[in-house]
Amino acid sequence: MNDIEQVQEMFTKACSMEELFVATLKALYNGISDPERQPSPTMSIVLQLIDYKKIPFAVQWILQHNEQSLERALLTLCNWLSKWMYTPNLGPLVLCFMQGLEAKQHDDILIEVARVYIEKLFKLVILESIRGSVGPVVLYILERMQHNPEAFHKILPHINSILNSLYKQRSDSSQYYLHKFVNLFMALMEHFPGHPGLYDDLKDTLEQYHPEKNYKETLNCKSWLDINNCTLTIRSSTGKVGLNNLGNTCYMNSVLQALYMTKLFRNSVLQSPRDTMPLFSKLQALFALLQFSQRCSLSPNDILNLARPPGFQPGHQHDSSEFLGYLLDILHEQEHSIYSSSIGNNAVNIGSSSGMSSDSTVVQGSFGGRILTVSRCDVCGLQSERTDSFRELQLSFPNNCMDQSVHTLLNYYLQPERLCGDNQYHCDTCKRLTDGERVSRIVETPRRLILTLKHFRYDPVSQQRTKLLQRVKLDSYLVLENVRYELYAAVVHCGSSVDSGHYYTTQPEELCQLHPPETPYILFYSRDDCVDPEPLPRTVLSARLQELLMKDSADLEAEKKRPVKLKTINQNGGGDPPPPGCGDGGFINNSHNRYVC
Repeated sequence: MNDIEQVQEMFTKACSMEELFVATLKALYNGISDPERQPSPTMSIVLQLIDYKKIPFAVQWILQHNEQSLERALLTLCNWLSKWMYTPNLGPLVLCFMQGLEAKQHDDILIEVARVYIEKLFKLVILESIRGSVGPVVLYILERMQHNPEAFHKILPHINSILNSLYKQRSDSSQYYLHKFVNLFMALMEHFPGHPGLYDDLKDTLEQYHPEKNYKETLNCKSWLDINNCTLTIRSSTGKVGLNNLGNTCYMNSVLQALYMTKLFRNSVLQSPRDTMPLFSKLQALFALLQFSQRCSLSPNDILNLARPPGFQPGHQHDSSEFLGYLLDILHEQEHSIYSSSIGNNAVNIGSSSGMSSDSTVVQGSFGGRILTVSRCDVCGLQSERTDSFRELQLSFPNNCMDQSVHTLLNYYLQPERLCGDNQYHCDTCKRLTDGERVSRIVETPRRLILTLKHFRYDPVSQQRTKLLQRVKLDSYLVLENVRYELYAAVVHCGSSVDSGHYYTTQPEELCQLHPPETPYILFYSRDDCVDPEPLPRTVLSARLQELLMKDSADLEAEKKRPVKLKTINQNGGGDPPPPGCGDGGFINNSHNRYVC
């Protein structure tokens, strides 16, 4: 720390001249805005060269740059703020930077950065030494994120412990922020209704700290995506409807978006007569509304309630791949059970080689394939075969191999595996464990191929799942058993671990713009000989779905008669992009053209 202070003093003496100040600012910005660099938080000592009074001037100079570099710069500064507490004016710079972006109407950048860092920054408020720097930034984000509850719900699991710590410290600053947070959280709970049970414990906690009667006034400020001037947003002429975030549910929204983009699956769901199954029925309703509703966004509460996997806690971030697998399992099992009952047969497991064919359920007809596994004993040469069904292939990364493509990872998945050591083969002929070899081969290719790139690996030292940040060449086309596939959608994870960060769905052409910690996670490929069907016309839907759409249309017309200002959000680009999500009220038109959830 002494060395850092000496370097800081040296820079201060050298940069007293105005031209050197500008040169220093330019060098700093080049470092924090370059996606190819990962500057250390210690670099923030250069900020000490900027007098506190010159911060607004520095921000105005920064705001002259393009939108993509602005987002990278703010992400870097927030990353430093979450890790480094030895630069007092770092927090004021971040706050002034955010205010400048707000004035320039770069709400998309602010929302993206808030999603990534609000949780980390909020947890730092308990530290007295950095509270004055971090606290104003946290309050600013929470007050401005009024368009959806994502930021508020991200910090829900930590609120009780943070408030308790602030209360026990008894310092002037701790009591000031305790008072601020209690009033703000009371206002946010009322601002985001429709989450039964989620706020019960929090409300009891806040009452202990005696919030003020006028706590609602804490939200009397400008909101990003200004809900007061855009209370009712109609969707654009492209006809896309978004998904609202229900509290860290981007893992679900991104999957639902990708499934909706799978036209073969979407049409099969909408046309299926099996609408008596609870989850299947709700998915039909959601797909119908996504395709035909004139609303800007929808809340998939029913899907969340019926398809939340065991262990998935409300308000917490979870693994989108795990959710996808569980959702498809439930849909398949519900339909399979009814199918089996209708023909008088017992239900069979997905991995069985008998029973229903792969086309017997909507899920299997869209995503189902079959893989043959041959195991051979090195001692007697006996071979055993087993055929299993699959709906997703999870591709692991080889050890100590950085340059990978989806094609090489797929080949790695299918390469022969030696069975030795702790992984020996039990031979029925030798009646003991022996060395051997296992070979897998796809014998039935799916119409739509789902590949999960296993960027998460268990670390035995930290006893946590860590994220691998290897770059992967994303092949737009794949060949699997002489069958050609084309990439049409991808779920991307942005963050450092599976339990944090953000998921969103995007199109293939956007994947070339990814930078760590953004990584492609779930890839969706379409088989070339199975052409996408045309979207179904409304007239072919069931009477139940027709009635649902008529009610939605009537409700929307009634809402339009309220005295609100309408705003249409424009959407650039062609093709068939996924619907937006996370309650952004429609498409976010930014330089990345991301359709975040």
